[in-house]
Order: sequence, then structure tokens, then C-alpha cells
Amino acid sequence: MEVVAYTDKMGAAAGERVSVMVSAVDPKVQVSLVRLSGASLGAGGEPEACESAVDGTYASSPQSIVSGSYVVIEDDPRLRIDRGFSVTLWVMPTLLSAGAQALISKSDRDGRGWAIGTTAAGRVRADIAGAEGEGCIESSIALRDHAWHFVGFTFDGVDGWLCLLVRPVGDALTPSVSTSDAVWTEAPAGIESVAGVPEPLLIAGARRRDARGLTNRTFNGKIAMPRLFGRPLSQDEVMLEAEAPAQPHNRPVVAAWDFAQDIPSERVVDVSGNGLDGRTVQMPTRAVTGPRWDGSSLSWRERPELYDAIHFHDDDLDDAGWEPTASFDIDDALSSGIYAIRVEGTTSGIDFAPIVVRPRPNGPRAQVLFVAPLFSWLAYGNWRASYASAAEHTDRGRYAVECGLSGLYDRHSDASSVCHASWLRPNLHIRPDYRLGGDPHQLTADLLITDWLQHEGVHFDVITDEDLDREGADLLRRYRVVISGAHAEYWSAPMLDGLAGYLEAGGRYMYLSGNGLYRVTAMRSGGHTVEVRRQDASGLDAARHAAAGEGHISFTGEPGGAWRWRGRPPQRYVGVGMSGLGFSEEPDAGPPAGSPYRRQPGSFDPRGAFIFAGIEDDELIGAFPNVIHRYGAAGFEVDRADHALGTPRHALVLASAVGEPRKRWTPSHDDEEDAVTLMSEVRAVTRRARSDLVFFETASGGAVFATGSISWSGALAHNDYGNNVATLSRNVLRRFLSTEPFTFPAQPAPTPTRVTSDRQSGLSTDHQERDVCERKRSSSLPRGSSKSRR
Repeated sequence: MEVVAYTDKMGAAAGERVSVMVSAVDPKVQVSLVRLSGASLGAGGEPEACESAVDGTYASSPQSIVSGSYVVIEDDPRLRIDRGFSVTLWVMPTLLSAGAQALISKSDRDGRGWAIGTTAAGRVRADIAGAEGEGCIESSIALRDHAWHFVGFTFDGVDGWLCLLVRPVGDALTPSVSTSDAVWTEAPAGIESVAGVPEPLLIAGARRRDARGLTNRTFNGKIAMPRLFGRPLSQDEVMLEAEAPAQPHNRPVVAAWDFAQDIPSERVVDVSGNGLDGRTVQMPTRAVTGPRWDGSSLSWRERPELYDAIHFHDDDLDDAGWEPTASFDIDDALSSGIYAIRVEGTTSGIDFAPIVVRPRPNGPRAQVLFVAPLFSWLAYGNWRASYASAAEHTDRGRYAVECGLSGLYDRHSDASSVCHASWLRPNLHIRPDYRLGGDPHQLTADLLITDWLQHEGVHFDVITDEDLDREGADLLRRYRVVISGAHAEYWSAPMLDGLAGYLEAGGRYMYLSGNGLYRVTAMRSGGHTVEVRRQDASGLDAARHAAAGEGHISFTGEPGGAWRWRGRPPQRYVGVGMSGLGFSEEPDAGPPAGSPYRRQPGSFDPRGAFIFAGIEDDELIGAFPNVIHRYGAAGFEVDRADHALGTPRHALVLASAVGEPRKRWTPSHDDEEDAVTLMSEVRAVTRRARSDLVFFETASGGAVFATGSISWSGALAHNDYGNNVATLSRNVLRRFLSTEPFTFPAQPAPTPTRVTSDRQSGLSTDHQERDVCERKRSSSLPRGSSKSRR
């Protein structure tokens, strides 16, 4: 890409400073602030220009992506041991085929000092260099991928020897490895002292031999219990380290780093008493099993000593670290909304770095709040796999693949699951023109909802998941109506608590999403990174499953996976939860498409009459073209009501959709009861893979309206908003904005959620097989005077 940009904040309020990082081939770029809309770029238009302090021309240059995680311990005189020392550590490589990699080092860019690593052949090699020359030693055996090994290295400058011990660690079939399996190698040192370079000590990295002095040869794999000793250890002493690593000893330890300490932070704790703590760089994966893990615990909170390893990857990237190109303060006059920093090269190239402007802390508030699903934006950001097939066709795809950018739907280069996502790097999916398979998705789909609010003349504020995670219910209670994004999938525990507290206090929530409130997510406190650990997964998500014993989030210690398996399914909060995705296609079934909703008897209950004002009894909801999945208001990923999972007993199922007769939704890949692969099997369970429109009141005078479809937002603007999806949404919003409290039904009559197939249409009904239209005509409810345009 000729121009790439990102900001140091994804959300900011008036008075807050924002920095813009730009990489460009041109020596100068033009920077401006614009307000985004769903039609800005997709329809060939331009975003709305906003006068701001950042507008102007700035000097620019190319900035590179340097990925790879490691630990840095800043230089200290006690680490500059020159005449003799020993190093021990446990190592599990996961991608030896990547070539030479660093394990631990204290060297400068000219190679002076010492370094231990692996060779291209998978052997352990130690190099030393001093004023009078250099020396090296290499093991006679190679390491094995995905197996633990103990490595011990000794430099004895007095006697002039280098010694190296490599010992495989036993597995389940060979629980103990005898000393005869350890390979002890000796070689002449060649020098009497190692250069005590004033450089940091690095774990899983080494200095480049260039002017930039960056780390390279990043290790792919786990490292545990690295220790530095202030004198050469004997062979017997090194072997004791391998046999009883946790036992007290009298050997002169300079530093002993325990990766099981302070796991949620970047801090790496030295337990020797010398205070030589370090820090992680580029967010390697912590809370991972170490060499002593035996399956007796699945939580690092319970048995932290079993989680004393860190998993490093050569494609970890938490902070690109680019130099700021421009900085500015958010102007007091700027209204809350979704904006972007527009960056254009003076000769070619353009990029947009989105940013949400929050409402002024002490300023006036709107009555409506839109929560931008930042955590979901980040999860899908840089989804490398979605670019791979089109990489040769798009500059953006090529850039993402070449730079190794990844999202939470990718795997690392060693095939382990990616569990961190950050906004301090380019996120090429979070762009106002992004399409997933040709469809608006995440930000671009969310802009369709804010476009609708603007068309309705509704004044609204915008916040992000970060704000909700930090402030919870107190933030939401300032608003009469809260509206979700189109695919609000990733939620933290504080976010769920915040929504629950808001609803308990009488809030009104419009859930215009599908597959929402679904995945356990955590944000590092005060940071810029979210973490997801997938477990209890099947189907499509099985490939991204966390490794055995590593399903608990390092930031919080809570178990990852779907909220459903934590006893907090989305049905408890919004009445519906994930049930299906996309469509399974037959060879002649045509392109993927959504489906309209058929009104259910619940839509004729007097409690929900306001929702269908202006809509005829027999209208299909959303039976028209859609910019998401081409047709129908229900599609992409869909949710169903389910009393067994928490849908309130008094909830009204207003309408349902299950797909056209020859195109059926595939049941949710995490729904074990519906896990299927073949089209014939899909047809048998389609009654469970459906989308339900649901409404219910809360005991405190509030209410919830849920669409259960990602495609809902794509139907709003059809026919210049003259359609029954927009009409229905408008009816709900107007009633939710009123000061009149909702009445909790005294004797709720539950609506069954077991679906039977309608032989005529292939759509669904939750009730006995009888003529739904006849039931509608017999209703005494007032009707709208005219059919809305479709």
C-alpha cells in the first residue's frame, strides 16, 4: 500500500490528544478529519469533511512493520558477567523450520557478548565473543517441535571451556527421562572473557547486526524458567537444575525469571532477590502450560506454577511503534460520532484511520447511544485468511499478507491460535470501504445503522466497547435508548454486567445484531489490547481452539470460550442467541442470500402492537434486496429465541425466518446439539437454525427489542428508507424514546420456541399448524392505515 495509517486511540472525547501514524511512499501527505457514513465510499461518494486542527500537509516516509515477541531485561552491571557464567532454561520449539532462532542473549549488533539459539537444523548453539576473539558450541542432537527440552550452557573462561547440556523432557508415555538421555557437549572456549556489552538481556530475541539494533531471529515456541548464574556450574550442578528446577539450592543465581508471576501484566519477575525484572515486548502469549504441567489443573489461577512458560511468535505484533506523523486535540465543537483521519499522498495513495468521537464528559447528552463494537472490529481486523484468496488483486490484501498482519480468526506462523488484537497497528478491515465477501461487515455495516439514525433526524452519541468495559452501567444509564452494532460478537464480563445493570434500571436496548454477546473477551486494563481464548469449540472454530490447558485468559484469569458455556448466554440479556450462519448451498441454488421474516402470533399481542404500526398483517418483513447477503432482512449470522437458554418466558416472538426452500442456514458451529455438515442434515435441523424477532419488557419499566440478524442493518436503507424494516425499527425507536414506562405483564403467556416447518413457504411458525393469515385477520388489534413500501 502506498499510504497506511492508524491512530493511537480508537475513541477520544473533546480535549483529548490523538496522534496519527502514517507510512507513505510520498515525502508529504495531506491529512484531514472526515465524518463517516455507510454510503460514503461504497456508493462512490465522499465522507463529510470536518474542519479540524489536524487538517494540513505533513512530512512522511515509509515505516516498516517489525513483528516478533520477546522479553527485555534492561542492562545492569550485574548482568555483565565476563569471566564465567551458566545459563539454564526449558525450551519447547514450535517451528524449527523457520530457521535459526534466538533463545536468550546479551549481545550488541556487532555480535559481541553471548547468545544461545537454535540453528537451521534444529540444534542448540551458543556463541560468545570478546576482545580477543570468539567461540561457539553446538549440540550433537536436534530439538523436536512441540516437545520440552532442558538446555544448560556454561562458559568457563579460567579453564577455557564451553559446555552445553540438552536433555529431552519426558511426555505422557515416558514420564521420566533418565540422565543417559541427556547429551553433554564440551568445546574449547577460545577466549578468556566475554565482552560485557551495555545492551539489554533478551529472551527469545537477539540484536540485529545493523545500525537499527532491532531484535531478530525471534523464537517460535515456549520458554520457561530461564536463569543466569554468576559462575560456571559443574555438570552435576547443571543436571540438578534439570531434575529439581523448583527446589532451593545454594548456587549463585544472578537472575531467575519466573514467568508464572504477574501473568496479567507485561512484567517479567526476577525471583532471585536481585530485582532484575524484565518486560514482554509485542505481547507474547502468557498463561500457557510449562514443562511441569500434568493436566491436573486447567486454570493458571489455581496452579500458577504449572503455567510458568511464555509462548513467543515471530509474527506477534502489539504495537507497530511508528513515529507520529501528526497530532491534534479533539475540538470542543465536534459532535459525537464515527469519524476517520483521511490521509492522502501528494501523488498517489489514500487511507482512512477511523476514530470514534465520544460525547464531551460534562457536556449535553443525546437520548440515544450507539455502542460501536470495537472489540469485534479488532477481532476481525487484519483477518489474514480473508485476504489470502484476493491478495493478488488488492494492495490492501498484499500488504496484510506480506507484513504478517493477523486477526483473531488467524493462526500464528507456528499454527497456534492468535489470541491478542491491538489497535496500535494498521487494522485494514476497520475501513469505511471494507467488504467481507462483497458485503459490508463490522464498521461498514455499523455505519448503515448510524446512517439510519441520521435519516430519522435522531440526535445520538457514540461510544466504544472500551468505554462500556471501563464505565459499565453508569455510562449507559445516562441514555434512554442504547443501540448495538450490526455484529456485536465480542463482549467482556464488565460489558455484560453493564448491560444487565442498565436493563435492571429500566433501560431500553435495541439489539440490531446477529451472533452478538457471544465470545468471552477481556481488555488489558489501561491498555490497547483485547484477548480471546477459544475453547469448547467445534466446527469452524476448532482450528482456532486454544491448546490443551490454555483456555483461561491471561489478562483476567477467567475461562474463555462462548458466554453460553459460562452460564451467560445472550438469550438472558436480549432474548435471542446464535443459531446459524450463512447458507449451505446446493450446486444450482444460486448465490448466498438472506430471507424475509414471517410474522408470528406474538406480533398480534397487544403488548407489541406499536411495533407493527403501518405494516399489514400478511407482509413479509424484509422481502427485498439487501446490501448484506443480497436479499432478505435475516441473514449472514442469525439468532433464535430459546427459553431453555434464558429467553424470558414473557418474551414475544414477533417474526421468524429460516431461509428459502432450497437454501438453509448452517447451524451454529459452536452449537453442539446442531453440529452438522451435509446439506441433507442441515434440512433436518433447520427449525433450530433460524432468526427470531423478539420483544420483551423488564420489571423496571424498560424493554428489549432484538432482530437476531446481521443483515438487518443492510435492509434499512432500501428504497430510500421506505420499507417495512425501516418502518418497524422506527416504531420501536419512537416508543423506546417515550417517557412512558413499559408494563411488565402480570401473567406472561410463554410463546413456544419449537419450530415446525411450513409446507408452503419453507419459513417457520412457533405454533400449531394452522392458517397464520386467518389468525391475523381475526385479531382485534388496530392496524396501520397503509402498507409500507417494500
